[in-house]
Amino acid sequence: MRFEFLPWQAGIAELVERAQLDLILHIDDGLLPVHFHSERLYREDWICAVACNSRFGERLSLKQYLAATHIVVATYGGVQTIPDKQLAAVGAKRNSFIRLPYFGVALQCLPRTDLVLTVTSGMRSAIERIPELRIVKAPKELHGFHFLMAWHPRLTTDPRHAWLRETLRQVSPQVGSGQPP
Repeated sequence: MRFEFLPWQAGIAELVERAQLDLILHIDDGLLPVHFHSERLYREDWICAVACNSRFGERLSLKQYLAATHIVVATYGGVQTIPDKQLAAVGAKRNSFIRLPYFGVALQCLPRTDLVLTVTSGMRSAIERIPELRIVKAPKELHGFHFLMAWHPRLTTDPRHAWLRETLRQVSPQVGSGQPP
């Protein structure tokens, strides 16, 4: 058995169609082919990382969020980020000052600034390990989403693939926690 993890890219669904990839781990954003089978693994919510001495309170209102200057992590070139899509749905747009492809670098840019970095709740522990940063709640208009695994229907009954899916269920953050995925 061999595991190879690829970043999301254009044409990834076609790789699954052509049996060059077995499984996609992706957000529930409606971009996967409708005939793929999928299953929710866990839920992510939005939080914001700011410098410890930042002027922000414990939660950013939408007005404060839009007035702030942001570091934006855009991991897929030319693709609008989820927070930006959600803001566009309510007719709003954030002011991005820095755009980077890496969360680790973005976190290092925050200390001693008034910049805001919007990340998923799965990054909480990474933020908490940096003493110069703190977490504030994101505006309520930024709603959470589910992370899912998706596969081609031809693999549904394959024993090795069934084992892989079951293993992913077991290691997912919310499996066994009593919280529904």
